[in-house]
Amino acid sequence: MGSSQSHPTNDEVTEKIISPSSSSSPPPPPPTTTTTTTSKPKRTKPPKNESGYSRATRVCNKKKRAYDACYTAQLSSKEEDCDDLFETYRTCFLRVIAKDMEKRGVKVSENSMIGEYKDETADD
Repeated sequence: MGSSQSHPTNDEVTEKIISPSSSSSPPPPPPTTTTTTTSKPKRTKPPKNESGYSRATRVCNKKKRAYDACYTAQLSSKEEDCDDLFETYRTCFLRVIAKDMEKRGVKVSENSMIGEYKDETADD
């Protein structure tokens, strides 16, 4: 046990831990500020084969939301008249479905809702 190695003192160990050495990595860069801009979300293209109910739902969504908001207000206040909004939504939905059925060559029954819609628009 006669080794001549010397152990570092507590002061030397503390100094190495506290004071940075010249071989250490450079300090991290200061944080950068990011600016966020609010912009309209990008509209996604509808699927190429979209048709029927899914197309009508997408196309008429704004009209449905307006009617839904009116109807909800009507339930709470009993003073709202939402008939015009419902008719706008109904017309939009039936128009899209009727066009889709026509495009696909589906025969529309006169007694169906689509058939009644076509009769209504034919009278105009």
